Amino acid sequence: MDINDRATVLRWIDENARPLAAHDPDAPPADLEPLRDVARDATVVAMGTATRGAHEVFVLLHRALRFLVGEMGFRTLAIEEDWTQSVRIDEWLRTGTGDPRELLGESWLPWQTREMLDTLLWLRAYNERHPDDPVRLLGVDITATRALAYDTVTEYVRRTAPDRLAELRDLYAPLRPADDGNIDEHVGRYRRTADKRPLIERAERAHLLVDGLDGGEGHALAVRHAAAIVDFHVFHSFSHPITDSLAHVERRMADNLVWWHEHTGTKIVHWGGLAHTAVGDPIGNHGASRRNTGAHLRDRFGDGYVSVAVTIDHGAVHGGVPVPSPPETFADAPLGAAAPAHYLLDLRSPAPEAVRTWLETPGKVRTIGPAYRPESDADHHSAGAVLRAWFDAVIHSQEVTPVHALPVGARAVTRARW
Repeated sequence: MDINDRATVLRWIDENARPLAAHDPDAPPADLEPLRDVARDATVVAMGTATRGAHEVFVLLHRALRFLVGEMGFRTLAIEEDWTQSVRIDEWLRTGTGDPRELLGESWLPWQTREMLDTLLWLRAYNERHPDDPVRLLGVDITATRALAYDTVTEYVRRTAPDRLAELRDLYAPLRPADDGNIDEHVGRYRRTADKRPLIERAERAHLLVDGLDGGEGHALAVRHAAAIVDFHVFHSFSHPITDSLAHVERRMADNLVWWHEHTGTKIVHWGGLAHTAVGDPIGNHGASRRNTGAHLRDRFGDGYVSVAVTIDHGAVHGGVPVPSPPETFADAPLGAAAPAHYLLDLRSPAPEAVRTWLETPGKVRTIGPAYRPESDADHHSAGAVLRAWFDAVIHSQEVTPVHALPVGARAVTRARW
């Protein structure tokens, strides 16, 4: 990009950036009004983060969620958490049963923050005020399926087809986690199993058993739990953990979200990693590409799937690890030159040719996972990003500070997702 084109791009960003507050979830929502136009026709608004380790990112997610729930009728928050763990959190959101700190302590490590707890507490308070119209929580992930799935399927079969119960229990006997409080150990044990095919076949036969029953109350949910058990065993069986398992989990995360929408009819806010929610085929620093969750969801919902990138320029994440501005060659680098500290930018806004070229030229965008290495900052990216194709809008922070780890007593779930 030459100096004149860059000046045009920076001027367009400044003219169209809408300032946002990013320090207090309780801030008045007036500054979020531009989000109304972005999400006006959406069934799913995906907010894909460049990092899950920044306080301001969580505050912006939280504030956007409040706006979408309170002003636009969204009633589900979908996150990258195990399907079964989210069922437990969802029960607390609806009924108050359980302890949110303990539930987060058994969840994926990026959710074990004060910021996430604040979000859940707000959702619980909202549901107490609206018991007939609650906000639900959906976990779209499949990588750590817990005993709850087995128990739900077993109870459904006991109630509706007791003559098949012994068969189901026999199929699940070698699959069910022995210690639900240490799901990492269960995952590790299965990964170390030399021949996984017989176990996958047991899970598949159990799924066919449940799916073939006559239906009735709880049938759809039991079938979905049985499918999650299959997904878990298939995911952890791939010999190549990047190219094979990532493609599988992207598709199944999309399937879970679609299933939820079809069975609840709710509009969904989806919090995920930027590389998963973008509408495209990201190429990670490992060199492999895959069709991601956002692309599958755009196929399903069309323009009803709205992709918002939640990006950062510089600061500190994950307990204070410093993050510099992205390299100038990255597609998202110009976002750091705008005047507002935090802002919303609608990428669909009319733009001059130089800006359209920037938005439509493939490049790299920064993506920071749970394990960030400052000495290899440029390696933390997704390649092949066409900003205007991947995202409908951007929520950007110029400088961020670390999230606040939640002091929980339960065992931390530190598994690598892939």
